Amino acid sequence: MNETLKKNWLLYVLILQPIFDIIAFFQQDNVIGSLAGYSRLLVMCILPIVTLMITKHKKSFLAWMGLIGGYCALHILNCFRIGYMSPAADIAYMARVMQMPILTFCFIYLIKDDTYGEITKKAFFINLLIIFLTMGIAHLTGTGEYSYNLYKSGLKGWFANSNSQSIIIVTIIPLALEYLRQKKQLFAMIALALVAWFMMITNGTKVAYFSIFIIFGGTICFYLFQYFFNRKENGKQQLIMPLIYLGILGLSIFVYPNTPRYYMTHLYNTEREQDEVDRKEQLGGIEEKNGITLEEILADPKDKERIINYYTPLFDKGMVDRFGTEKILYAYGYLPDSWLITDVRKTKRLNASLIWNECDTLTKLVGFEYTNVENPKGDILDLENDYSAIFYYYGYVGFGLYVLFLAYFILLILKTVITNFKEAVNPYHFALLITYLLQIASAQFSGAILRRPNVSIYMSIIMGLIYYQTTVKNKASNPATITSDQ
Repeated sequence: MNETLKKNWLLYVLILQPIFDIIAFFQQDNVIGSLAGYSRLLVMCILPIVTLMITKHKKSFLAWMGLIGGYCALHILNCFRIGYMSPAADIAYMARVMQMPILTFCFIYLIKDDTYGEITKKAFFINLLIIFLTMGIAHLTGTGEYSYNLYKSGLKGWFANSNSQSIIIVTIIPLALEYLRQKKQLFAMIALALVAWFMMITNGTKVAYFSIFIIFGGTICFYLFQYFFNRKENGKQQLIMPLIYLGILGLSIFVYPNTPRYYMTHLYNTEREQDEVDRKEQLGGIEEKNGITLEEILADPKDKERIINYYTPLFDKGMVDRFGTEKILYAYGYLPDSWLITDVRKTKRLNASLIWNECDTLTKLVGFEYTNVENPKGDILDLENDYSAIFYYYGYVGFGLYVLFLAYFILLILKTVITNFKEAVNPYHFALLITYLLQIASAQFSGAILRRPNVSIYMSIIMGLIYYQTTVKNKASNPATITSDQ
């Protein structure tokens, strides 16, 4: 059992992730937290200790952990300096954010051979099947939730957060398909591609729908490139799969009017168009004053009263109590239309920016506490876009370190492609690349990845594998590189 555990520990850690998510779903109302949350916290605490025990490079590993811990200490000390609102909540939130870089460093130090990549592909394949099967059972039994529960739109199943679940699905698909491609199981690969497409098309989120074109469209381009680049490796898969993927893309466009994504977009735009008609009636004549600034408009007492009376009920009540309607209008820059007012993510970013403007220089360096976005009404306007959240909550220093960390792996990929092009271009490397790009994009356009341990662990393993392929394995396959480094 010890040997089996040592050999397959990564497989067990990864395939437990969707199971943890299902446990968390059924324990959403647990006041002391879920078993899944504590299990993930345990992994984050134990894995660095195990890594330190195993690795021969203890000093450098401790240095990286020290850098992360040192920054966290600065953030906490500054929050105490200006008056902590809720240390426990802020530190717990920061632990979720720091899981990704901590686990990434662990994987970087632990991944030393190709078996980890094979295990990851197998685990992603298993996870995709687990999510598909449980999603089907959940909705067949009427026990699952929808991506947009209020409108009964989008299949989600036994998973709590719609954005997180959509990112997990698109994250595991490329390597799951690569797992079957490598085994040369053509019919199984076609079946899995259709299953993956069904999960994305029925999910309802923008990330899931547009990822269909990124994953399958990108893979078609790669197959075509590889066909002309290395014809000796052509097989049935390289001939048939691009046609299957092309059919999937065409089908995605054809059925779009009947998808949850179309329904939600159409519903939202219809409501906003009606709101705009009302806005034009209420503020008729004011917006027609071309070349005039918001300050000049508000200088007119009658216009100011009409504007304040119209916008005050539409803005977040807590923000109005905290900052006032005029300050919010200035933050928007003019008289916002209905699309801007109802953009929840925009509202949360604007709230954070107003808080940011009140911070002193030291706070802007290390960020303000997460609980500061709680407004007087008690609503938490937690930012949804990951990069904005990291910027405001962790300041110039934290944001800079995080972005440099993410960019480093892109640089590793570019360096490997330039210096070892022939070895770098293969389906497995492409699957890693497209997965990482999807994760980086999802952090900006969707959020719910860098600050959610159930999603960020997938990013950590991808980054660990990228480092191994571009650095450890690349050096091993180029003796001259090793000599020059030594």
